[in-house]
Amino acid sequence: GRSYCVRTQRMLNQCLESLVQKVQSGVVINFEKSGPDPTPIGEDGLVDSSRPINSFVSQPWHSCHKLIYVRPNPKTGVPVGHWPIPESFWPDQNSPTLPPRTAHPVVRFSCVDCEPMVIDKLPFDKYELEPSPLTQYILERKSPHTCWQVFVSSSGKYSELGHPFGYLKASTTLTCVNLFVMPYNYPVLLPLL
Repeated sequence: GRSYCVRTQRMLNQCLESLVQKVQSGVVINFEKSGPDPTPIGEDGLVDSSRPINSFVSQPWHSCHKLIYVRPNPKTGVPVGHWPIPESFWPDQNSPTLPPRTAHPVVRFSCVDCEPMVIDKLPFDKYELEPSPLTQYILERKSPHTCWQVFVSSSGKYSELGHPFGYLKASTTLTCVNLFVMPYNYPVLLPLL
């Protein structure tokens, strides 16, 4: 946090300008690891089996409460997205109300390396993650050609974890980590299309 002691109209204008510069356009998400830690990667970028995996010791990157930057369209100034982050429940037509939910979605990620999937003419949404222990960990793995799938618990009808709706992937230049949001259960949908 930051506090300002405003004594004059001019100071008020300066403080407001300072605050506006610090405001980022985005959405806060709780990222939580699901399943075991990934295999450690050595200096050469190959799997290092000499280092033990201890999935039971909590690491700072296992759980992060961070922002994804939602950039506005340069022409309209309005952010454009094609796909939503799934809800943490399966819709029930017989229920008169929606179940309560957290203000910030809980997005679980699996540390299994997958191939990033995109196809021509099917849009996807790409959001940059605010720097955090999670982004630092992914970037240190130096694997820009693999990704980790993301899920919302209880979003599927018959599965506790639900189906993937996108993935976390380091940029090819290893400067940032992006959240790609795709249609729900995209690994099944994309090959069909």
